[in-house]
Amino acid sequence: MEYEKIEKQNYNLHIIKTDKFKTTTISVNFVDKIKKEEITIRKFLFQILCSTSLKYNTNRLFEIKLEDLYSLSLGHSNIKFGNLINSYIDIKFLNEEYSDENLLGNSIDLLCELIFNPNVKNNKFDSKNFEIIKDKLNLIIESQKENTQKYALNRSLELMDENDPVSYNLWGYKEDLNKINEENLYEYYKKVLKTNKIDIFVVGNFNKEKIISLFEKKFILNDNNKNEFEPFITYKKSLKTKVIEESINLQQSKLSIICKVLNLNLFERRYVLPIYTSILGGNSSSRLFINVREKNSLAYTVSASSKAPNSIFMIYSGIDADDYDEALKLIKKEIILKNIKEEELEIAKKELISAVEVLNDNPSNIINYYFGIEVFKSDSSNLKIENYKKVTIKDLEKLSHKIKIAMIYFLKGLSNENE
Repeated sequence: MEYEKIEKQNYNLHIIKTDKFKTTTISVNFVDKIKKEEITIRKFLFQILCSTSLKYNTNRLFEIKLEDLYSLSLGHSNIKFGNLINSYIDIKFLNEEYSDENLLGNSIDLLCELIFNPNVKNNKFDSKNFEIIKDKLNLIIESQKENTQKYALNRSLELMDENDPVSYNLWGYKEDLNKINEENLYEYYKKVLKTNKIDIFVVGNFNKEKIISLFEKKFILNDNNKNEFEPFITYKKSLKTKVIEESINLQQSKLSIICKVLNLNLFERRYVLPIYTSILGGNSSSRLFINVREKNSLAYTVSASSKAPNSIFMIYSGIDADDYDEALKLIKKEIILKNIKEEELEIAKKELISAVEVLNDNPSNIINYYFGIEVFKSDSSNLKIENYKKVTIKDLEKLSHKIKIAMIYFLKGLSNENE
């Protein structure tokens, strides 16, 4: 696999040449400092950009075009981490040896059509398509409670601190959705092109010079300042723990515990915290799973995860309402890792090292890897493996004492019956 970064005036082009796949994947990433008041309009924007364009201005015309490009795959999403939000548009299409020699250029044409020639007239987005997208987003926002696990986690993060970026809900906000119209959406579109840091990743087996030439000709940004942002959030102190209980019409109760990890250094953030997470609640051999679920039968489900850029650690469990006090007490006890065994440490290390070793198995992982290097200044795969091996039991014990519970959120069910 060959990698090259080409710095253009208004964007970066990352070329990753490999013959492992029969497809070429292109991902255009728009990175900005996250702002709560812009989350909904940003979600709206990328949804509408990937639905039609001025040239293909109906869903039917757009679908026909995708079929003409050998059923080109199109995707988009918003991801938040630390102080940043990344909105990306991906296309995936067959390599020319399995299609025709014009597919590469035609696919990039469509990508640029979506980004630079949206369905806009008279400085506003097409009203008919605008209303379709608005209705879809409204349904998404209203359906949040249908997935109670995600709802409980999102709710606990929201209530922890409404000014903390980790609390911002990527599903969007209904009150903000109602403020969006065809005109201010177009103004926001122009702002994104002007102010976001743009990185393009191309993964596949292609002629490198041809890729560079096509983007030079087609991906034209007249004005972009390539802003750089500090991605990480660091907490110096933790305030008093919030404890909030709400009820919902479901059978199983949900207990969500959000912890802040204070004064994380870079090594702890990248290597110690993932291993801690794995040992405590990352799999079926973790301490939470064995001690809370298996030995004491206090949870139907229990797991842990971390958001390293945000210095946040989370524990999620599904329990009976009557077991709340006992389950909470035991989970709190497990947070401070004691009597860590070398066997536990080695299992966690092997799990994380294995994840690094398979980074090249699919285009998305490859893009995420180089995106991490670009935005977070992440280490190379080899250095990651070396550093995971360096983590000691003492490192884990030190980290566990930096973890402070910020939020205990209990979504109380109305029945003790399992869902």
